[in-house]
Amino acid sequence: MKMDRNYFKYKQTGKKTTRYTKCCKLDKDRNHLNKNNPEDWKLIEEYCERQLTDYPSTETIEPICCKKCGRLLKYVSTLNSKAYYGKEEI
Repeated sequence: MKMDRNYFKYKQTGKKTTRYTKCCKLDKDRNHLNKNNPEDWKLIEEYCERQLTDYPSTETIEPICCKKCGRLLKYVSTLNSKAYYGKEEI
């Protein structure tokens, strides 16, 4: 018999579970930032502010979260092409 995380979860709880969430396919055992948690949202905002401050070529940054559970999936940034590639030639 192979023993994995699901085996021990079943042994502890008596319920069969899957390792990943159905909505966003993230590991249930990992602690992901969640937009519905006020403390996590503060960390997300601080990260976005720090990126905008530290990288002047970044115009906007958007945290992308799962619509069902609220877990943070990724950040999407837009760059100022003039600042990133240099001034346009006339």
